[in-house]
Amino acid sequence: MRINLDNFYKLGFIFIIFLLFEYSLLYASESKLESTKLKDIWREAIEKNRNLDSYGALKEWTKAIDIAPNNHYLFYNRGLTYSKLQLLSQAIKDFDESIKLKPDFAPAFADRGMAYYELDQKDRACDDFKKSAKLKNKRAIIWIKDTKRSYWCIKK
Repeated sequence: MRINLDNFYKLGFIFIIFLLFEYSLLYASESKLESTKLKDIWREAIEKNRNLDSYGALKEWTKAIDIAPNNHYLFYNRGLTYSKLQLLSQAIKDFDESIKLKPDFAPAFADRGMAYYELDQKDRACDDFKKSAKLKNKRAIIWIKDTKRSYWCIKK
C-alpha cells in the first residue's frame, strides 16, 4: 500500500516556512556576519524549494550546514529536500544527524519514518512513527490512529 507522500512533503515545507520566522533564534551562537550569511542562504534554499529547484536547494542547505554544522534544523530541511527527490538514503542520514543534534525533535522522527516506509523497512518506520507520536507530533499521531494506513504498525 503506497501512501500519498505529497501531503507529507507539503506539510514539511510549510514547517520550513514556519521555521523561517524562528531563524533569529537559531543563530544566537553565530557571529553577526555568519548569522547574516546564514539567513541569506536559508532564504535562498526556501526560494529554490518553492521554485521546484530541489537540487539548487540542496546546495544551499549544504552551504548553510558548512556554516552551522550543529544546527539540527538545517539537516532536517536538507533531509526533506532529499526526500522530495526520492533520495531516501541521504534523507535518512540527514534526519539521523538532526536527531543526533536534538534527540527530542519529533518531525525528524516522523519524516525518517516516512523514508523507511518508502524503503519498505516497516519495523523501523513504525518505531519512528511511535517515537514521533510520543513526542506529541500531530502528523505521527494522526498517521498511527489511521488504521487504513498503519494497520501493520498497530498490530506490532
